[in-house]
Amino acid sequence: FPNVTANFVCQPPAERRKVVIELATAPDPKRVVKRFEESFSGTLTSFLVSPDLVKDKDSLESAAQMSERRLGWAREATGGQRVSPKELIVQTGFWSPQRPELNAKEAEVLWLLGFNVVGNQPADTRECFAFKQPGHTHHVLFGLDATREKIEAVMQKQGAAQKQPLGKGVPFNFADEICARPPIGTNALARANFHQWLTARGIPPAALGVSHLEEVVPIETPVELRARETANGPAARRIFYYTSRFRQLAGTQRVKWHTEAYHRHFSGGGITSTLVADHPYFSGTGLGMGMVPNMAWGGAPLALDWFDLARERAVDLAGIEDWMGLQFMYGPNYTWEGFQLMGFQAAMFRSGSHGAQPIISWITPSDETNLRLKSASALAQGGKHFFYWTYGPTATATENYWSDLRGAYDGVAAISRQLAAAEHILAPGRLRPTRLAVLYSVSSDLWQPFGYVQMLERRATYLNLTHLQFGVDFLTEEDIEAGRLADYDVLYMTDPCLTTKSTEVLVKWVESGGQLYGSCAAGSRNEFNEDVPGLSRVFGLAPKVAVKTQEAEYRVRGRLNDLGYLDRIRCGVGPGVDAMEFGTVGCKVAVTPAGAMVVGKFQDGSPAVLTHSFGRGRTVYVAGTPGVASVKDARFVPRELKEVWPAAQRQLITGLARSAGVPRVVELSHPVVEAGVYDAPRGTALVLANFTYQPIKELRVRLPVTKLPKTVRSVTRGELKFSPIAKGSSIAKQLTKVIEFVLPLGLNDIVLVE
Repeated sequence: FPNVTANFVCQPPAERRKVVIELATAPDPKRVVKRFEESFSGTLTSFLVSPDLVKDKDSLESAAQMSERRLGWAREATGGQRVSPKELIVQTGFWSPQRPELNAKEAEVLWLLGFNVVGNQPADTRECFAFKQPGHTHHVLFGLDATREKIEAVMQKQGAAQKQPLGKGVPFNFADEICARPPIGTNALARANFHQWLTARGIPPAALGVSHLEEVVPIETPVELRARETANGPAARRIFYYTSRFRQLAGTQRVKWHTEAYHRHFSGGGITSTLVADHPYFSGTGLGMGMVPNMAWGGAPLALDWFDLARERAVDLAGIEDWMGLQFMYGPNYTWEGFQLMGFQAAMFRSGSHGAQPIISWITPSDETNLRLKSASALAQGGKHFFYWTYGPTATATENYWSDLRGAYDGVAAISRQLAAAEHILAPGRLRPTRLAVLYSVSSDLWQPFGYVQMLERRATYLNLTHLQFGVDFLTEEDIEAGRLADYDVLYMTDPCLTTKSTEVLVKWVESGGQLYGSCAAGSRNEFNEDVPGLSRVFGLAPKVAVKTQEAEYRVRGRLNDLGYLDRIRCGVGPGVDAMEFGTVGCKVAVTPAGAMVVGKFQDGSPAVLTHSFGRGRTVYVAGTPGVASVKDARFVPRELKEVWPAAQRQLITGLARSAGVPRVVELSHPVVEAGVYDAPRGTALVLANFTYQPIKELRVRLPVTKLPKTVRSVTRGELKFSPIAKGSSIAKQLTKVIEFVLPLGLNDIVLVE
């Protein structure tokens, strides 16, 4: 309902007000439908109204009634007892204060629910509740003309103005939903920095169509790229690529300069944080800018390189967000493939930092189911801290407030209690390492040669792997060039574009025994979106491929349900490939075997799935996008959680990892349950998130451990019986023992092994 806020000013001045508010269908005392009467200190009150007073009169409340109702909800959700973690952050914020006694009640709501960091606290509540107060500034210099000296001066001034030290581990946030902006444009200093960057990397001027690098004019939008390509295509493509990469990497540098300056000029032990925006990312930018206007932000907003932010530890606490909604505020267009995308984002930052980057998940209004699943997915992939954006209350808020969403109370209370019970392991713990990685090519996101298909194929491949409890790290082109492939046995690749240097490293890795899965014309283009032989000989294919794409609204939840299949794939029995058949959508790649064995065919008999031995390594190549097909066959319901992920595509996608004997982080009796395993000095924590959405009466768990534990305990169910099992499980290669236990699983749980 609309809310009216009223400030009553009277003469002579007085500390209290007695107010009568009447809502009527006409300016006539006989037409009064609703009457509020309040007596309070201060001058402010508010009340709900409706264009249909007669129908809605019983639902309309005054400010006092709203606050009392919310406090009642918090008491119901918590039993009137606060349980909160001490080290892990559970954060929210007020929009603006109301009158003192209402502020006190709203603060008690947050206290009971377990919050320990609360932004924008009213001054009159700070003495009553020991919330930590975060910091924030929009006064940042992320532009490409910003120097370290200018940033130092800005942060020094802000540090001197900070009245209250934040305290150990309390976030100080830079800006909001950051991306690579402003662009270089005609800014002389930004252009000079760009030219210096090109020089430092030894880029030949002739490759960019100029005699001197100082002559290079940046290309910063797809429209400008297309115009410049008509004059000199190769030069334009290189300028576009290098412009984008400079903007991203220089952006990371400037964020990092803010963090370094913060720690020199702020006292009290606070930590820096910032938030990257998920809705332009999932609406079309990826880690590029998108080749069509962005569905969420419009235009061509260039994302920062999230991996580089994590690699450089540009902030102390990286913020990922859920502006995805599902039923609340923004609805299904901003929900995409579901709540495991919180974990997907966390995995990006975790992977970029080798697990060292602390992550906080900003989660928007969600009922209990949504909130618990989003939180559990993020936690399973390394995101230990949470910001539930934002409380409100409603009378003071504009968007994405949850103060009047009853289910959020139960969800926050449940997560706070789980974190408190498990933080002695979670806080110092590290996620168990994996021998499986998925390539994340920023080049592919910049070019998007097949539109949105490649980005969806990557996400869906990741989801299918996590549905079978494989741990997944992401590797970028920079990671491959730095030698990080040595840490992995299997690499999944769904990106058509790959830098020339990465291609050379990847060829040698497979030749030395690595195992590679490819789909979506993997590795067939270079970083400038030019057709190249690429990885063709690794896959046992002739160098030229032809790609047929299918137009569809891949960016909107449930829009693939009625899309006709592009073709069908039928697989026989072969190395790493099981017998199966399924329809395929997205793209179809015409390939010619040159040594590869065809183990799956399209309906016309052309090769669809091929295996190949290359040196001591081997490959599986899918001439399509089985991940996208799995999204279609899951049949997402726009406004409900009812998708059912198909087994066939999961079987194909995970086949190489299974045949290679890659250890899963845990073996579960049910697929589509996401899992993360933290190890710490005091034990192990198994995080579970049930994306079947159906209660599982008996979830059988096989978990490798270094030594037999004394207890196994679910934080929601209590102590569990367990037994050691014989060696030989595929998950036990790097750990000496395996235990088995059974538990019922609702939405999510954390199991502590000590």
